Amino acid sequence: MKKSLSSYFNKTFTPSFIVFLRISVGFVLLVHFISIWKDFELLYSNQSIIPVEIHGAVYEYNIIPYSQIENFLSAYFQNPNLTFKYIYITLCIFIITGFFSRISAIILLVLQVSLVKSATLFMYGVDFFASMSLFYIILFPTNRYFSLQKRFFPKTITNFPIQSLNICKRILQLHLCVAYFFSGLDKVIGFNWWSGEAMWKSLNLPNFTRFINLPSIFDEKYSLLYLIGGWVIICIEIFYPIFININKTRKLWLTLTILMHIGIIVSFNLFFFSSIMIIWNLTSYYFNYYEKDKIFTESSSAANVYN
Repeated sequence: MKKSLSSYFNKTFTPSFIVFLRISVGFVLLVHFISIWKDFELLYSNQSIIPVEIHGAVYEYNIIPYSQIENFLSAYFQNPNLTFKYIYITLCIFIITGFFSRISAIILLVLQVSLVKSATLFMYGVDFFASMSLFYIILFPTNRYFSLQKRFFPKTITNFPIQSLNICKRILQLHLCVAYFFSGLDKVIGFNWWSGEAMWKSLNLPNFTRFINLPSIFDEKYSLLYLIGGWVIICIEIFYPIFININKTRKLWLTLTILMHIGIIVSFNLFFFSSIMIIWNLTSYYFNYYEKDKIFTESSSAANVYN
């Protein structure tokens, strides 16, 4: 047992997973923001279709609301909303390219949380995981590898021991295991997943049924299929912490989890939420396990490989 724990916490990883996390999260946040470009003022500005006061009446947070940022920018720029958009886009590009990515992530996290908490009636799962992803980009040495900062401003980067990559990897893995376990547990405690109702509803939303018409849950011939489908989702999530950490079942569980999120894209149209979750899964359990950099020794220089 002691030997297993020692091996678990002393395993050496390459920085490929950190590079992938930084670039892919930055790209998803960029595309996500561009997707709401035309409707930005209708969602978040003082001309929002839902007044800020109504958002505040539902949920109240002690954060800087976007209205204050908008008012601050209006004192210096003719179009504060457009200025905010350019700042947001620029910070995403800085994260992707590794140009002072940790500092950029701090600023972007403040702006992103301000947007989300100022329009609470519009927020959903991707907003929370976007905030957590930015937090990890700040916490992890993301500017240390394969970055413009490393290339042009190497003296500004703090050296981290290669063992710190193990801590980064394990933190993200633990986070995923806890998230999936309690998501599955919540479905078990509820009533509509183990009965198959939730599966039937998800597969009968308008964006899915315009392509395929599936039979009703009330049809006895097919109700069992929805029931089984609901329990498959529950099992994937609740047993995730076990089977994703066993070498022989890791690839299977990673594949099932990614397929589950692809199903969420198809049935719910939640492209960005599923994209973030797939990124987290690949970062945690694909890189250093199945890609070309899985073999790494301390005698190798990760910094030299990923400069």
